[in-house]
Amino acid sequence: MAEVDRDALFELATYLVASARDCLDEPPAYGPLRLLVAVDKIIEMGESRPLLRDEFLARLKGRIGRDILSVMSDRRAFAKALDDLSVEFAKEFKRRKGDR
Repeated sequence: MAEVDRDALFELATYLVASARDCLDEPPAYGPLRLLVAVDKIIEMGESRPLLRDEFLARLKGRIGRDILSVMSDRRAFAKALDDLSVEFAKEFKRRKGDR
C-alpha cells in the first residue's frame, strides 16, 4: 500500500510541475507560482507522513523554494527553473516506470 501512496504522490507532483510551465505563458504568472507552492506542500506532507515520503521530491524541496522566490524578481529565471524541473521530473518518471 505504501508504494501505491508514493506513486500517486509523485504522479500528482509531476502533473503540477508540467502544468506550472504550461501556465507560465498565460497571464497572470502567479498561476505557475501557485502550482509550485502546491508541490512544496505535497513534499511537506511527506515530511510528516512516512508513507507519503518520496526521496526524489524531498531532495528538491530547497530548490523549489528558491524557484518560487525567483518569480518575483526574474521571470526568465523562473521559466528556466520550470523547464529544468520538468526535465528532471520526466527523467525520474521514466526511471520509475521503467522499473516495472
